[in-house]
Amino acid sequence: MFVNPEVPIDSLPAAQRVEWQPLDPGYLPRLLVGRAILWLAVVCAAGVAQVLATRFGPSWASHWGLIAPAWALLGLAAAHSLVWPFLSVPRQGYALRDKDILYKVGVLWRSNHVVPFNRVQHAVTSNAPLDRRFCLASLTVFTAGGGLGDMVIAGLHEEVAEQLCAHIVGKLRRTAEAESVADD
Repeated sequence: MFVNPEVPIDSLPAAQRVEWQPLDPGYLPRLLVGRAILWLAVVCAAGVAQVLATRFGPSWASHWGLIAPAWALLGLAAAHSLVWPFLSVPRQGYALRDKDILYKVGVLWRSNHVVPFNRVQHAVTSNAPLDRRFCLASLTVFTAGGGLGDMVIAGLHEEVAEQLCAHIVGKLRRTAEAESVADD
């Protein structure tokens, strides 16, 4: 018979008592370098587009009244993109508990993501070339029920990401072994 007992609210762990682990200190410089490279490419492309429009486009395309606001908007977007990591990275963190893994993120809209280990299908680490330059990796935890439940923690040191992944996979393996023994 199915039984679903009530859980007293007082017995639930409080998120405020969680010891949050910060992301690797190299994550902020990695984000800044990546965004600087992106904006350098965007500015170069915009410059080429301006030169082509001025030389070969209609006369209205080279009018200063359109070009200056476009460059100003581009500059504001680049400044925002380069300043935002200084606000967001210190507010990110993760915590590993006995039955779940947590990840907090957000500056204006803050959220805590919790993935219980009994919902985890598998976990992997990955890193891009720029991540490898800064010895960083991302941990992706795949959950049952599709992509909306997946958790990605970027900005971990490579060793920490591998240790977390090994811990999660080991926990899954031990759970599967315990279930197979119980079935026998």
